[in-house]
Amino acid sequence: MVTGYWLLLVVGWLLPFASRVLRPAERKWAVFGPPGAVLAGAVLWVWGRMNGRWGETLPDDQLSGALHGMWPWVLRGAALASALYLVWRARRR
Repeated sequence: MVTGYWLLLVVGWLLPFASRVLRPAERKWAVFGPPGAVLAGAVLWVWGRMNGRWGETLPDDQLSGALHGMWPWVLRGAALASALYLVWRARRR
């Protein structure tokens, strides 16, 4: 579902840079902070699955399939995290 809307995702993450309301640090954080945190969580999840910390150990031959299936959810989570941050910033003003 998300993978068909790449242009929409890119535009959504570039809009804060055009904002005159957000300060430069807030703009950078809106685009890189929440998506970076979601990506770090995804990397932590893969690491934990590879080492058997969460559930069964993920075999090496299934790693590619797990990563491929995970990307739409990571993108959705990153977009949602950015949107929530922007809503939170808008409510504080």
